[in-house]
Amino acid sequence: MQKFDTRNFTEDAREAIAWKARGYKDFKLPHLRAWNYDLCRTHRNGWVENYFEDGVDKKRTIHDRPSPGCRKCGIHFRQHQRVSIMWLYLKKRALLADTMGSGKTTSAGGLIAMLIETGELAVRRDRSKPDGGVGRVVITPRSAALHQWQDELLRMMPGLNVVVATGSKKQRAELYLNPWQVLLIGPEMLNNDLEMLMRFDLSLFVTDDIDQLRNPETNTSYSCDRLGGHADRYVIMTGTPLQKRLPELHAVLDGIGGSRVFGSRDNFEKSHVRRGYFTEIDKRTGLETKRQQITGYRNLDVVKRKMAPMVLRRTAADLTDVNLPTIIPDDVMLDLYPAQRAKYTELQKGVITILREEGAQVKHTTALSKLHYGAAICGGLATLGEPDGPNTSVKMDWILNKLGEGGDLEDEKVVIFAQYKTSVRALQYRFREAGIGFETVWGEQADKMARKASQERFWEDPTCKVLIGTRAIEQSLNLQVARHLINMDMILNPARMEQLAGRIRRDGSAFQHVFVHNLLTVNTQEERYLPLLEREAALASHIWDENSQLFQALNPMALLQLISG
Repeated sequence: MQKFDTRNFTEDAREAIAWKARGYKDFKLPHLRAWNYDLCRTHRNGWVENYFEDGVDKKRTIHDRPSPGCRKCGIHFRQHQRVSIMWLYLKKRALLADTMGSGKTTSAGGLIAMLIETGELAVRRDRSKPDGGVGRVVITPRSAALHQWQDELLRMMPGLNVVVATGSKKQRAELYLNPWQVLLIGPEMLNNDLEMLMRFDLSLFVTDDIDQLRNPETNTSYSCDRLGGHADRYVIMTGTPLQKRLPELHAVLDGIGGSRVFGSRDNFEKSHVRRGYFTEIDKRTGLETKRQQITGYRNLDVVKRKMAPMVLRRTAADLTDVNLPTIIPDDVMLDLYPAQRAKYTELQKGVITILREEGAQVKHTTALSKLHYGAAICGGLATLGEPDGPNTSVKMDWILNKLGEGGDLEDEKVVIFAQYKTSVRALQYRFREAGIGFETVWGEQADKMARKASQERFWEDPTCKVLIGTRAIEQSLNLQVARHLINMDMILNPARMEQLAGRIRRDGSAFQHVFVHNLLTVNTQEERYLPLLEREAALASHIWDENSQLFQALNPMALLQLISG
């Protein structure tokens, strides 16, 4: 194992080997003694796998790998995970951007096991040093995923000393002084405790799906990059490092050496971002204001070439040994009920008036408020805060018909995404009345342990058929026990919609296919969402060589035109 210890390598040697390893389809890792490869009690004598061969359904007993969906069995690395573990170990500062659901958490765990194997994550304490001389690991996922990360790490390495940063600042300070190997801390607490954590010797700092890294002006971006610069290794994990605008990619890569490769953010934008000016006139004062907006991009091949050594991304097509289900989209077109249609028609008339009077000068806040109001009408009168009842929400009625007695999804586990809390409350009431077991993960449930209990019940309780979630379920949660996702609302951000689908489309799913039902209403702004999302996804698709189209960010006038038609 010592030949893999990079502490004796020159930086050039490590980079050269990492570049070569990046292109491997598989890699033979050593046996990692800290890792749990064992099957659980239920499956240690084998489990039955159904498979299809020569046109015939067959069965076989499996003894050498975990059962899909079992959260107690140990883990056997997939081919792409073995490659990513070795690449991350060699690279030290890197972005792991594999597609959602492919098992990036396992790759991070495997890297920790490698550090234990080489002695870079030590257990012994040196009392002559303030932190005990222990090379430590700090991991920052989204706060909602802290305890899920803890459970997964202990499943991977049962002997690992993992702690979660909770409690008052004094309690956290006492926790940090105790012996630990891995600390899990949310982004908000990381901002508060950064100076304390900077006192420790860190072998590794990992971030997982931290959206704030895309904006270099945020405190979280500063804290992550500063602690990452202090640690011997800094790994950023996200399936969506680029959501809508190219400068986001520079911000994400900055902390792992992006500025050395691309130069400053200003130079990056001058080289790769096209901007145009438009004039805005204040009607009250008559004053003109010139503003810039992104109109396109250039030299993207240079961006891809320069960032390649820092980034490892595999799409679903690259993961040949992963049971990543195929997504079957189901765009359900529904007619608004008369009460909804009347409100939407009134909204359209008001928007057309705004467009006639203000045109391109309309303010972004005005456009967004109208767009959200239109989306709420499409959700139902209860979403607007009005009484719920028969013929007030075509979407909620569709959901209840499918999930209720005799419905197509009566016996299925289903995840429902709703953007508005008023919609969630109406769904909760309807499910209680119908006797449908459900759990909810949303902002009203601030207690992380309560959220964990909700997720556990959805996994384990056969009577709990539905998990309702707001944006709190967009990232990090493992919900592959379900094969149906119902999007009651759509988000005008393709990366976030992909993240939602990634909650059920994950490695370890027992399903060949998962179904994403997008509820859309006819003759409304929602009818124009799908072409818009395809256009908005074009930049990220081009960067990852998925297609060659580019997109422009929506301006306020385009937002209103979604409503007015």
